[in-house]
Amino acid sequence: MESLNPEHPLHDEFTARMDDIWENYSQYPWLIPPQLGSWKSSMRPVVRKAMEIMDGVQLWWLREPEVDLCKEWAQMENMLFPSPLWDAYR
Repeated sequence: MESLNPEHPLHDEFTARMDDIWENYSQYPWLIPPQLGSWKSSMRPVVRKAMEIMDGVQLWWLREPEVDLCKEWAQMENMLFPSPLWDAYR
């Protein structure tokens, strides 16, 4: 990716992306299973994985034949938020 180059105009934005996403998501009162602890102590790796998955799915979406983003997410969602732990929070 070009934005990995420190000379690229979007380099700083790209490298700060995960922190920015985390800060944005952390503004909301998410409900998570109590077994996981608090949002702050347990969810950052989950948010990171969700973003990594969506970044990858979006690359496939741009290819031919394109993938269905909603179907792909539905399959990945079950891996990130497995049943029965997350059933009451969907």
